[in-house]
Amino acid sequence: MPEYKYAKVKNEETKVCDVGIGTNDAFYESLGFTKREVEQSYMGEWYLKGYAPSKPEPTTAEKVQVLEQATGLTRAVRELVLADGSGASDYVRAKAQEIEALANPLRGGPEVSAPAEPQTEEGL
Repeated sequence: MPEYKYAKVKNEETKVCDVGIGTNDAFYESLGFTKREVEQSYMGEWYLKGYAPSKPEPTTAEKVQVLEQATGLTRAVRELVLADGSGASDYVRAKAQEIEALANPLRGGPEVSAPAEPQTEEGL
């Protein structure tokens, strides 16, 4: 259903608008507003219908951050989970590998993460 409000275009290029929500036609018309079909952007600004920018796709870094927060699998925890003999479940290992596949290119590494090799005391 179209949404009509009293609108006054602030920027002719972007079509961003000031919007009035009242019903006093004379008042809004005296301020230069006209009844127009408008829509609200993801940022909360009002635009003429068809001009509101859509929300951009999250960056890879944002995707990694969301997954880390949702799972608790920070980089340090992922290293422990992916170590041989960690005892982590297949599900947790798969989630850790999924996050690593996204995070590795951000660090300049390969997209596929290899499980960490166990360290010996000599290698420490």
